Parts: sequence; C-alpha cells; structure tokens
Amino acid sequence: MNSELSERELQILLLVAQGLSNRQIAGQLDISDNTVKVHVRNIFAKINVASRTEASMYAVRHGLIVVENQSAAPAPTVAPPIEPVVAVVSLPPTQRWRWVAAVLGVVVVLGVGGVVWWTTQPPVAPVIRQQSSAPTRWARLPAVPDPQPDQQFAVYAGQLYVFVGNRSAQWLQFNGATRTWQVLTDLPFVVPTGAKLWADGAGLWVVGADDGDGVWRWDGQQWQRQPMLPADVTVAGVVRVDGALLVLGQTNTAATMLTTWTLAPQDQSWQSGIDFAPALANPQLVVLEGVVYLFGDGVHVWRLDVMTQRWVADRDLPFAWSNGAVTTVLGSILVIDATTPALWAYVPGQGVVSKQIVPTQIALGRQVVTWQAQLIMPNLDGTVINVYQAVYQTFVPVMP
Repeated sequence: MNSELSERELQILLLVAQGLSNRQIAGQLDISDNTVKVHVRNIFAKINVASRTEASMYAVRHGLIVVENQSAAPAPTVAPPIEPVVAVVSLPPTQRWRWVAAVLGVVVVLGVGGVVWWTTQPPVAPVIRQQSSAPTRWARLPAVPDPQPDQQFAVYAGQLYVFVGNRSAQWLQFNGATRTWQVLTDLPFVVPTGAKLWADGAGLWVVGADDGDGVWRWDGQQWQRQPMLPADVTVAGVVRVDGALLVLGQTNTAATMLTTWTLAPQDQSWQSGIDFAPALANPQLVVLEGVVYLFGDGVHVWRLDVMTQRWVADRDLPFAWSNGAVTTVLGSILVIDATTPALWAYVPGQGVVSKQIVPTQIALGRQVVTWQAQLIMPNLDGTVINVYQAVYQTFVPVMP
C-alpha cells in the first residue's frame, strides 16, 4: 500500500492531511517552501488527485488517518504484538468527494472516546471531559537490558532508540520483528545524567554529552560533533524551532534563572537568548506550530514570544503538575501526569480540554515519545516500558 510514494512523500502527505500549510511543513521538516511544493506536486501526480482535500481523502482511504463521527464505536481490543491501531470509516461514493471547500480546521483527538476541540475558538475556559482509558489499550515493550533510571528514549526515522545514560556510550535500537533490543556500535561520546535528546526529520541531537557541554547530531549514518555549549550550562530542555536548536539551561552564575541559547545551522557558536525567572525544578519544553511552550512545577504554562522577546503566560493547568512529561500529538499538546496518573490534552490559549485517567496498575515517569501511533512511556526507574495504543482521529465536516 502506498508503495509508489517515497518515505518522505508519505511523511508530507500525512502532514497535508493534518491541515498543515506548505510553510508549516517546511518548518517542521527543516526544508524550503519550494522543496515542499515540489513534493506536494509529485504526490498529487502519483496518487492522481488535484487538491489537498482529495489528498486527505486518499490518506483516509489508505488508513493513514481516521475520519469518524463523534459517536464512533469503541476501539477494538489490541493484543501483542504491538501494531498501530488504525480504523477506517468508508463513506458512500456519492459522499466521498463532497467535502466543505474551505475546511475551518483539522482537529485532532487522542484517546478512546474521541474529544473534539477547535484551536481557533476564542480563549474561553473549556469544559474538561474526563474518561478512563481502557486497560486493553495498554501494553508493554520488553525492558531494556540492565535498565537505568536516567535512560532516555528517542524516535528518529521511524526507529525507536534508547540511550543507556549513566555516563555510558551504549545505545540500543528496538527490533519490532523480533521484539528485542539490539545493541549498536558504541557512541563516540558518553551520555551523562542531565543530557537531553531531540529528534525530528533533520536529525537526532544529544545535548549535554561528555562533560556536559558536548553536542552531537546523528544523521542516520554517522555522529557529527556540533559547537559545544557554554561550559557552565546545565541543560534543562532542548527543542528545535525554525531550523535552530534551542536549549533552555541554567548557569552556575545565575542559579535562580533559566536562559535560552540557540544554534542556527550557519552559526559556529551558541547565541544567548531570553531569560526566564525563576528557575523551575522540572522544566519541560515542547514546540507546537513553531511556538515554544514551557511547562514546569505548579500550574503555569508559558510560551516564548519572539516578537516581544519575552516569556508570556498561557492558560494555566487545572492541577499542580510536578512529575511527568509533555509531547505534541498531531497538532496538540499532551501532558503526562505521573502522579495521578493521567493524560491531559492541552490546547494553547484554551488550556486543558480533556483528561484520560490511567489504570492504577500503570506507573508512568518523566518521558514520553510517539512511535508508530503509540505512546512509549517508561516508568521512573526504567524497568517497565508502557505502551499506550493511541488512536489518532481527524474530524472534518462532511457535506450530507
């Protein structure tokens, strides 16, 4: 299925089906607008469509996304081996192509019942819908050999990796066919406690390696050394936005303050950026549609306003968050609360719109990565790797 499309074209088709513009796709994949246009044109030609709407329908018919009504039936039980959960709802041929010409927004829902929210709504306090996630949606991956509390997971080019940490040069890759962890050739550096990872279409970065100031990038073939961080920086978070790597960190000379440093592709050194005070005990960074958001201890959420060069308060969380992780899931932010435990859907400018209660037997930690339509969430000591079967449902108005 979709064998005529390359891996990059499939990636762009999925982003088109999510409603992203060429510019947004270019920013996310770190390629030029013209390159995206060429890919989109080639995709249209290969799948024989003439518009982004028809391309979205192609993605629906081939199981890349799901179109459902709000009253969708419960998701099927999933048993190991773990595979992406995909359900396709076929529309009658007479209705299939009668879509609204200008779709107001593509809305993404994570979880079992399907919760709809619109990111273009005015910033009013949403009604938080609470549900319990079905135990059948939870499974486990085999534990990493000799698991460590500070081991870190990353997904790059569709592959799941784990870095052992604890000043080790060892990293492993998960083999989905044999369901085993395979030890790879040792890294050319060690990964200490406190190092941070970032992965996207342009590479996999390890920031804070070696003695805490090393920066390395994996391009799928080899590791390349990048300009080192300022020597006195303790890394708190790493993201990549507008083609530049952004690090949130703390210096020994300003222990009560966090600041940012950026490394653009053309730069040979890190540039200091916008300060944030006071320092947070457990900061987490995430990027959504080119905007950097900061989550930390307490209930507050901030976004980085590059126009005013300051951190601006966004909508508060409805709970005190102190232990967990954040990630983006197809256009929204997912907040993992390991204390409750629960999964919260957060919409910038609106706040939390839904809550999924996690079964009591599931112990979560401070990490989450998305892999093959699943959320990978290890527990705090790394001995258990939880897998949440996440159903990504796209709601689009369809003409009768």
